[in-house]
Amino acid sequence: MRTRWVWRDRCRGRDGAPDDPGRVAWGQWEPAAYWLLYVVAFLAALLHWRAGNDELVVVCVVAVLVSVRFIMRTHRGGAV
Repeated sequence: MRTRWVWRDRCRGRDGAPDDPGRVAWGQWEPAAYWLLYVVAFLAALLHWRAGNDELVVVCVVAVLVSVRFIMRTHRGGAV
């Protein structure tokens, strides 16, 4: 479990301060990437549903559900 926090804070020094203030840790971008996946997949599901393409609707809905799961995991884990 300790390796998880080391991975998220890999650009921080021993005192917890960022080594380079202009550089952002990966753990801060991870939730944003999941939210972007959620929004794009949700809109794609609506678009394909309106177009009548049922197979891609199912694929997009699965992507929405996976992104919601990842969003919930990152918020429970304490990421931004």
